[in-house]
Amino acid sequence: RSLSLTDTGLFYFEQICDVLDGIAAADDAVRTETGTPRGRLRISAPMSFGLVVVSKLLPRFARQYPEIKIDLIMSDSFVDIVGEGFDLAIRGGRLADSSLRARKLLDIERVLCASPAYLSERTAPTKPDELSEHACLAYSASTSPNSWHLKSGSESKTIAIRPAYRANNSLAVREAVLEGVGIGLLPSLYVSKSLANEDLVNILPEWKGEAQALYLLYPGHQETSLKHRLLVDFLVEEFADL
Repeated sequence: RSLSLTDTGLFYFEQICDVLDGIAAADDAVRTETGTPRGRLRISAPMSFGLVVVSKLLPRFARQYPEIKIDLIMSDSFVDIVGEGFDLAIRGGRLADSSLRARKLLDIERVLCASPAYLSERTAPTKPDELSEHACLAYSASTSPNSWHLKSGSESKTIAIRPAYRANNSLAVREAVLEGVGIGLLPSLYVSKSLANEDLVNILPEWKGEAQALYLLYPGHQETSLKHRLLVDFLVEEFADL
């Protein structure tokens, strides 16, 4: 069963939202004058990226603005930002047309890597086509989990893989790569330390996965909110350093 608004109800909702947004803007204006931004911000972030990056940034924002309460929800599911009451979402990939505002944060590069243990048992591939002969580990939540799209300069290739191991979380794939199960195509943010420590080896370093853009998404009316603007500016600045 489900409920839906009548045309009259939808008209009322749209009208009252304008009124409530005006009240919120007036409240924020007063708080700006008193210098004490406050309220709650409900934020959606992908699980892996939330654990590795976002969960380390938001505590600094919370300490800077103790009257702003943070509610961070990490999930790889596609949330309805407006319908589920989120003030802001961090989302990757191509964006669908919508009424939401978007701010690009960065492009996430993905690299091929394997552990020294795996490479001690198998000859490392010297060209992309040889990847199909190896144990490849797949991110099952990808739009194409059984193929890798690689680029080197202006050249691109799509490699069909038969995953020896699949997981719907990039950090779980990373752990399997570290254990020597096979080769993974992983965001460089998640493996940079392991590569620097030589726990992982960059395979075919001239070939990389298609970069994925990461965005901040939020309803347009949130632009009048002081606490929201403070968080957006904070995240944009922090991601610029990344």
